[in-house]
Amino acid sequence: MRAIYSVGLEGAEGHVVTVEAMIRDEKESLVIVGLPDATMKESKERVLSALHALNLQILDSKITIQLFPSDRQKQGTGFDLAMILAVIDRAQKKGLAIGPETCVLASVNLYGQLMPFHGLLSAIDQARKLGFKRILVPAGENYRLIPKDDIELVELEDVMQTLRYLNGQPIMRLTDTPDFPEEEEDTSMTVDFSAIRGHKEPKRVLEIAAAGGHHVLFSGPPGCGKTMLAEAFHTILPDLDDQEVLTVFNTYQLAKQKRGVSKRPPYRHPHHSASSTSLIGGGTYPKPGEVSLADRGVLFLDELGEFPRKTLDMLRQPMESGIVDIARVKMSVKYPARFILISATNPCPCGYFGSHQRYCTCSASQVRNYQLKASGPLNDRLDFILNLKSSGIQETAEGETSAMIRVRTTTARKLQHDRYQGLYLNGNAPAKLVLENCQATGSQLERINDACYDNKWSNRSQLKLIRIARTISDLSGNEGLTDESIELAIYYRLIMPVPNEPSVAEDDRLREDGEV
Repeated sequence: MRAIYSVGLEGAEGHVVTVEAMIRDEKESLVIVGLPDATMKESKERVLSALHALNLQILDSKITIQLFPSDRQKQGTGFDLAMILAVIDRAQKKGLAIGPETCVLASVNLYGQLMPFHGLLSAIDQARKLGFKRILVPAGENYRLIPKDDIELVELEDVMQTLRYLNGQPIMRLTDTPDFPEEEEDTSMTVDFSAIRGHKEPKRVLEIAAAGGHHVLFSGPPGCGKTMLAEAFHTILPDLDDQEVLTVFNTYQLAKQKRGVSKRPPYRHPHHSASSTSLIGGGTYPKPGEVSLADRGVLFLDELGEFPRKTLDMLRQPMESGIVDIARVKMSVKYPARFILISATNPCPCGYFGSHQRYCTCSASQVRNYQLKASGPLNDRLDFILNLKSSGIQETAEGETSAMIRVRTTTARKLQHDRYQGLYLNGNAPAKLVLENCQATGSQLERINDACYDNKWSNRSQLKLIRIARTISDLSGNEGLTDESIELAIYYRLIMPVPNEPSVAEDDRLREDGEV
């Protein structure tokens, strides 16, 4: 008797599931053991009906199906065909010609036809990564995204055709399934960089952030252009490669969210009333949250000061590691979350602290509490924090379009792809890799160390300066780290606003004394 192999999903990660069957002469029944969930327990009716449709002699037989490992939860309907083949292999004198290199992934209806199931593409991708060389799947699903250079993907119509295939007969497809068309980007609701007036420095910062995967926070009064800059940011991000398109598409499938096949990075804009579960992910049966749906793309948090502080602090771990770990009593799952955070906030509840247009009506404690919504550790993970001023209508828009800037960011990312073997960007690569590959000279490292010592910046700030300088050099096409890029990185760090400055309290005191 041979075991049948399938793949189970826990979050975005897969593990091998071994399916075995035992048949005994008792009252007809089917029992599934091995921690199946409620969806899988309903599989027994589909499996029994499909077996009866094959005219197998299973009357007055008790069938027990074991899913190993027995201590890991099994979910979904993707094990139906594997369970049917395990029973057939046990019932026949001559076993099926199926070996350990073959993985079976398909749901089955009552008449034995193979059906796709929720998370099929993700399961196929994980089966490929687990080393399976042949994967049996239902015909009719779009498999264009799956790399087929190292696997044989066998598309089958029903159980009978599966048995004929395993017995060596060729597969005859009556119809061809057209490829799912690639989704075109909707540019009607996007903001092009050429339409933004003024803000030359913030636009340069966004170009650096897009090239190196750096996080940005804009602070300024209402109407100064924070949201417009953030909405234009995703238009300068480079296109996704084929593996990234598959990863993003699989994440949306796991979250049961609609997304077509598109090479454009995702853009997520959750409201500040969103719960921590919807932002990070989770639930009784964990699903990806907004940070995972923004994987390889942009997570825009507008009105950052209105988010609960506890929710914002949950962003610290995924910003650092690029992965969300969700631990529950029944299971622990991981989802990808390598996003670029673009956030915007007013400097105070009324929005006009520090503005030259209107007086601020907030007290010192209100300003301080509002600014402290984003904690120190979270701010320390932001690469750029900029104060914006309103741009006059008389200022002309810059001539460069988003497409022109995207060419530069794409070129810079190709350099980082070669530097980190396609695994990281400058903004999220491990510190060891950054230091080994930054090509900084001794004098340049000494300059960074002196700047951090003089300004009392943390060790993370030193590494952050190297990351930003490396990205600026990549945008210039320089293989080595230039002195100009280091000075520019230090400049951007120096102009970052210091929260809770003494001027806040001083401004409030003057207002109370009637001097403002």
